[in-house]
Amino acid sequence: MKKFIVIDGFDGSGKDTQSQFLYEMYKNKASNNNESIKNVVLRSNPEEDNFFGRKSHEALLKDGNINKILATIFFAFDVIRSIILYYHKSDVLIFSRYLLAATYFPKSLVKMVYRIFSYILPTSSFMFYLDLPPEIAMERIKYRNTNNNQEFQMFENIESLKKTREKVNLISHDWIKIDGSKDKIEIKEEIESILGENN
Repeated sequence: MKKFIVIDGFDGSGKDTQSQFLYEMYKNKASNNNESIKNVVLRSNPEEDNFFGRKSHEALLKDGNINKILATIFFAFDVIRSIILYYHKSDVLIFSRYLLAATYFPKSLVKMVYRIFSYILPTSSFMFYLDLPPEIAMERIKYRNTNNNQEFQMFENIESLKKTREKVNLISHDWIKIDGSKDKIEIKEEIESILGENN
């Protein structure tokens, strides 16, 4: 593993967009015979290519505490599966959604769950947290879901976004915080600059 990059944040923050930008940049480097980069992998958990990811996604489309727990458990197994399959076999591994999933838990448990996740799973010096006001995130979610005919997930409402942001602020002190309300190209350039890839 030469580079492990995490793009995280709550719903509507733009993490999938930025992860895709990075994936395309590194794939382009790999296709241009870059000796240090041959295998580039992007995982946007929960993924639909395995049982755990599908079950997590199904639970996220339902309501209630049981489904929050199921979504979190299946998400964790999906992430662990991705780490086992790709962490030692990739030159560049990009994760969209990772340790900040600890915010699925009640506020009183978030710090403890995050510490456990961080102990079990690998971390990186390139873990980016895209932060933005929940109101902007909600507008983006509405636009995305309307245009793509997608259902709203359990955390995609203004109250959940506000609570999630509060919880993320409890555990994201070691992350590289990026203003997710900026233009996506500005964010892309900022991330690439931090990664030393802005040439």
